[in-house]
Amino acid sequence: MLTPNHVVTAAKAVLFVGAGTAVTLMLGPYQGLEQVFGLSDKAAHALAFGGLTAVSFLAFPRMRRNDLAVAAVLLGASIEVAQFFAHRSASVTDLAADAVGVAVVYLASHIEAVRRDARERGAMNFADISAQKNRRRRRRGSVVMPAAESAEAESARGGFAARATARFPRGA
Repeated sequence: MLTPNHVVTAAKAVLFVGAGTAVTLMLGPYQGLEQVFGLSDKAAHALAFGGLTAVSFLAFPRMRRNDLAVAAVLLGASIEVAQFFAHRSASVTDLAADAVGVAVVYLASHIEAVRRDARERGAMNFADISAQKNRRRRRRGSVVMPAAESAEAESARGGFAARATARFPRGA
């Protein structure tokens, strides 16, 4: 039976292969290969990095989209730096095309959140929606369940054994 975890695992494999392919094509002796597919260099960069960003959103569902988008742009920047040292055509416009591809996917990924806000809070302005979400986060953050406490907090209080001994002394 197919589960979301299977999709995540498959997305990680696709991301690994796709990133390896993109790096190989951008650093190898394959300049001009995008013209075989009828694409310009900038369009190929935007499509490649947009696709990698979309797959990374699937592959790492617990990571923030902001972090994944920044990582994709940093990958594009590192490829441009590597092209410069490999005596290939490194350019800022290629990096801009990478960033455009990432931005398109990043902005599209927020569409469902805007749709939900329109359904649930259609009459509120965005500042009020943000304030309401922040209040909920603070409220959730202030309630600490004992099972969710960190190991540092537990060891600062003497740990489980110390608490159990204090609560249930021997021979009593």
